Amino acid sequence: MRLFATLISGALLMTVAITSAPVRAENVQDGFEVSFQSREAKRRDIIATAMGFDEAEAEKFWPVYDAYRAQEKEHQLRRLRMLLVVSKAGVGMDEKTGDQIVNGALQLEADQTTAKNAYIKSVREILSGARFFRVYQLETKLGAIFTHGWTKKIPLSVTDEEAKILQENYSAKQQGNN
Repeated sequence: MRLFATLISGALLMTVAITSAPVRAENVQDGFEVSFQSREAKRRDIIATAMGFDEAEAEKFWPVYDAYRAQEKEHQLRRLRMLLVVSKAGVGMDEKTGDQIVNGALQLEADQTTAKNAYIKSVREILSGARFFRVYQLETKLGAIFTHGWTKKIPLSVTDEEAKILQENYSAKQQGNN
């Protein structure tokens, strides 16, 4: 139960860090760096607590983990740059830019999958059975929490009229849930 509470509280802190990042273009890079470092420290604490590595496991695991997270930081910076383009282009995005964004996003997903596969393969050589699965499960769950946070920030490319309809539909659903 304590582990679950640690995971949930860490996840909530990560989500707050993600959703409170600055959105102005000139501060985005600095905001990302601070937010990323904070999330990574919490993420590392969650994994360390959940796994309770012995000294030999820790000595093998953390360098593999750190290399993977360095790659993931680069992936997240790529995503951030794409989001800045989307935010700047808005509704008036031309076809070429739209194609570049979609192709870039698909390539980013492929690159992230390749990196995660290599990481998991390396972790499999360090840990076995349920412990190996637990690392995979933690990585997947923490990744989903992060994805939820940044996905909320993606501007929806709609006209003002479409945005009004979406807002009305959302408001109607909210009133129906009360």
